[in-house]
Amino acid sequence: MTLMQKRAVLVCVLCVLAVLLTFGITTALLKKGGDAPAPSVSEPAADPAPGEDLSSHYQIDNASAALLTETADAGADYLNDTLFLGDSNTVRLYNNGLISLQQFCAKEGIGTQAALNEGIVTFKKDSNHYTIPQAVAMMKPRRVVMTFGTNDTGMEVSDFIAHYTALVQAVQQSYPYTDIIVNTVPPVPVDHSNYPHMDQSKIDDFNMALLNMCEQLGVRFLNSAEALKGSDGYGIADYYTSGDIHLKSVGLKAVLNYIRTHACQTDDRRPDTNNIPTRTMEYVSNPSSAVAAPSSEAASSSGSLSESASGSESSSSSESTSSSEGKKFEAHYHVDKNGGGTLSVGGDTGNNSVTYTVTDPSKSITVTAVPADGYVFVKWSDGLTSKTRTDTDFKQNLDVTAVFGAASVHITSEGKGAVGSSYTFKANLSGKYAKAEHLRWYANGQEVTQAAGKSTITVVVDSSMVNASYKIHAVVTYNDCKVSSNTLTITIGSGVSSESAPASSSSSSNAGSSGSTSASSSSASSGSSSSSSSGSSSGSSGSSSSHSTSSSSSASSSTSGSSKAESESKPESKAESSSESKAESKSEASASKETESKAE
Repeated sequence: MTLMQKRAVLVCVLCVLAVLLTFGITTALLKKGGDAPAPSVSEPAADPAPGEDLSSHYQIDNASAALLTETADAGADYLNDTLFLGDSNTVRLYNNGLISLQQFCAKEGIGTQAALNEGIVTFKKDSNHYTIPQAVAMMKPRRVVMTFGTNDTGMEVSDFIAHYTALVQAVQQSYPYTDIIVNTVPPVPVDHSNYPHMDQSKIDDFNMALLNMCEQLGVRFLNSAEALKGSDGYGIADYYTSGDIHLKSVGLKAVLNYIRTHACQTDDRRPDTNNIPTRTMEYVSNPSSAVAAPSSEAASSSGSLSESASGSESSSSSESTSSSEGKKFEAHYHVDKNGGGTLSVGGDTGNNSVTYTVTDPSKSITVTAVPADGYVFVKWSDGLTSKTRTDTDFKQNLDVTAVFGAASVHITSEGKGAVGSSYTFKANLSGKYAKAEHLRWYANGQEVTQAAGKSTITVVVDSSMVNASYKIHAVVTYNDCKVSSNTLTITIGSGVSSESAPASSSSSSNAGSSGSTSASSSSASSGSSSSSSSGSSSGSSGSSSSHSTSSSSSASSSTSGSSKAESESKPESKAESSSESKAESKSEASASKETESKAE
């Protein structure tokens, strides 16, 4: 073997050794790395399915220095020294009478970005609109509780935290002497069908990120969500309006109790509390919302009431400006800007607003909301649903608004007056608060109980109804306010002419061989309006306009036998035709019982 051949063999051997060595090292490394997890790309956890148990999703570091832990009850004074900043659930604290107007700066539908830049706060004798940070500087609160985020759930968590951070920093810079408490975004119940886009797991993510934000900014975190949540991780259903995300009074009280028992106890760092302006309400909520916000300024006033130091009430044309020793409180009662009724105090009726200056807090004030024709009383802006309210034991100013809603019912009929035939009566309801479940039918003044809650009823004519006359009307009720329909007079018998009341609504129906039908209209609201006359209904007195939903004309139509009878319309008189008078006298006692047994 030559020298060249020996070198070639040596190179080949070295190459083989190198390959074997490389293979061995690689195998060893792979075996060693098999015990460690392979690197992977981080993916976000999938959102829980709607209604899934979220009890383990929300994880809060209970050792965080920012977290407010349980304390002794700090009492009402703690709340009185607190300014509440937020959105609709904060507005509801005021609407439910749980805080005063001076204790909050909030607006329904507002988010963190708008709260930083939008001028939503106004003060008396000042035409300017201020942002929340600007208002905090002017109001000089001992502490603020910030509750935002419900209207920001469409954001990514990082964007939400960025906007919230900017808002907190703006408050810090505008008034560095206040303690800042960031409250959790309120949870939503399992049934939030009115707001299907809301996601409880997203809200949990917001709140967990808020705790981290508070730690970085040096402010406190209030975990009130734990007071509102059930064992499934969703809001407790009893705390919310059905299918909604807004807290009812019981839920709001649970939040306030949590605030009092998780207090932020620090020294008062404010240099002064002088020259704090008085808040006004800068907007009025939609009356159709779950709770409507009151207006603190009366648009007009037909009278103002002042209460003297002895507690006696007197009526005057202007607000009392007397200054007596001791505390005085203002009690303002208004009619909603959309009208629909007036206010009554004692014998003083037809007011759009009334005002008391209360010098004896133990005295009581009674005010009644009186709906106009075609309206019902809905509620007071602080949540009371009784149209007559009595306020006493005053500890702060009161400012409430009476909210009314349109409601009307008009009935029609069709059918024949022959034995074996039937009449069908239909009620056409108009207005949000006119519901079939609150509908009642009456025959000759007596309720037909079997027809309750039905918008359509059918009555079969039998021999016991011959030569009888029935006056049929319907009544829809809401909050003890009754709105009556027009009245239909059904006469079963031959040779009886039709009748119509002075304010009759044009209506027609067919009668059989011995029957006739007439229609008369009268619109009435219990305690608030009178029967219509001469084609119109008289409204309530006062400066607010009333609206009648009963248009009428004195007309009636009847058909007798198989041929058409001459249509006749005439006012009711004391002397009715002898046959009709006999028929009515015969039917009065048994009409309700007969009609009820025939009603389907």
